[in-house]
Amino acid sequence: MPSFTIMSGAEFEQRYPDIHEQVCEELGLGFVPNIFRCLVNANPQLALASWQMVRTNLCRGVVPRMVKELLFSFIAYKRQCNYCYIAHHALALNYGCEHKQVHSLFDNLESIDNPTLSAVLLLADEATNASFPEPLLSYRRLEKLGFEIEEITELLGMISCALYMVNIADGLRMPVDERFIDVVDSELA
Repeated sequence: MPSFTIMSGAEFEQRYPDIHEQVCEELGLGFVPNIFRCLVNANPQLALASWQMVRTNLCRGVVPRMVKELLFSFIAYKRQCNYCYIAHHALALNYGCEHKQVHSLFDNLESIDNPTLSAVLLLADEATNASFPEPLLSYRRLEKLGFEIEEITELLGMISCALYMVNIADGLRMPVDERFIDVVDSELA
């Protein structure tokens, strides 16, 4: 049960038509997720700032969207945030992820066949644990795979965004949107 009420989709669209359109189009969902509709009731300025951060870090940049979605889902999995884990698992599937049960990937990062995805998730793992064994080790691994500094900093921004949103979702006790559950369930069927 959320700590705060969730604004209806219709009311959100009426009160914030430009933001509604941006969220629907840029997340690629056609709807505004519970987290934004709940946060806007509690603190409209924080909701708008949170959307801008997600928009900048998740919806833009040069790192493929599917990789960012898996990174977000991984951080949520590590932090045990069911809302963000399922939401970004669904979005990863929406953006071409072929791994139906991503938690199996997340449990053994070294076994991931895709070296780029493995390196990105290892960076996220180190950042989430605040355990950069050698600060440049993760960066060197990514540079060897062809990542430039702009892409590495984009990943660091994405990691920070995910950690922030996980804290917001957990703090609000956010229920998972049925549409996200439906996407994940339909892929597993």
